[in-house]
Amino acid sequence: MQDAATHWDHLHQNARFRPLYPSEHVVRFMMGSRGLLEKTGSSRFLDIGVGAGRHAKLAADLGFNPVGIDISRVGLRHAHERLLQAGVQPAMAMASMLGLPFRDETFEVALSYGVFYYGTAEEMKQAIRETHRVLTSGGRGFIVLRTTTDCRFAGDQIGHNTFRLTITETNEAGTIQHFLTADDIPKYFSDFAQVSFEKSETTFANRKLLNSDWLITVEK
Repeated sequence: MQDAATHWDHLHQNARFRPLYPSEHVVRFMMGSRGLLEKTGSSRFLDIGVGAGRHAKLAADLGFNPVGIDISRVGLRHAHERLLQAGVQPAMAMASMLGLPFRDETFEVALSYGVFYYGTAEEMKQAIRETHRVLTSGGRGFIVLRTTTDCRFAGDQIGHNTFRLTITETNEAGTIQHFLTADDIPKYFSDFAQVSFEKSETTFANRKLLNSDWLITVEK
C-alpha cells in the first residue's frame, strides 16, 4: 500500500475529489457557529484535512479567517487556488492531524470532515486530543466519523473496530479505518465540556451499500 499522502495526491488529481459545494451538515454547523464572531471578537477557523478547500471557502464566505492543513500537497494546491479565486488570502500548511502545527487555544472553530477515521484507534484519539488542544475555551468543533454499520466495516481486522479495507466498490482498498459505536463517542471526546452527536445515513450503488456517519459537535 502506498503511503497516505501519495494516495490522496493521486485522488486529488481527479476532479471528482474537488467538489464545489460544501456538505449540508457542515453548512448547518458553520451557520450555528457564527455567534462566536460577535461573542469572541475573533474568527479563526481550522479545517483539519482541508482537501480541495470547499469548507474553507464556506468559512471565508461567512466571515471567518480560514486556515487549512492536509497531508496532500495536490489537495492543498487546489485549496489555495480556490480561495485565491474567491478573493481570500489562503493560509495553508502541509501537516498531519496527529500533530497540528499551532499553539494551544489558537482557533475558535475547528472542522474535520471524514478524516479522523483513517488510521488506528489511537491515531483517532490523538487527532481528537490535538483538536481539543488548539481550540479556545468555549470554541466549537465539528467532526464527522464512521459508524460500525457503515458498509466499509469489514476487511482484514487489525484491532478493535479497525480494519485494513478490502472493499472494491470505492477507492479505499488498503486504507486502515477505525469505526465507532454510539457508546464510544462520549469516551473518545471526554475532554470536551459538551458533546452531542447524530447519525446520518445514505445509500449508494443502487441502495446496495450504506454510508453511515456520526455527526459530532463539541465545545471546549
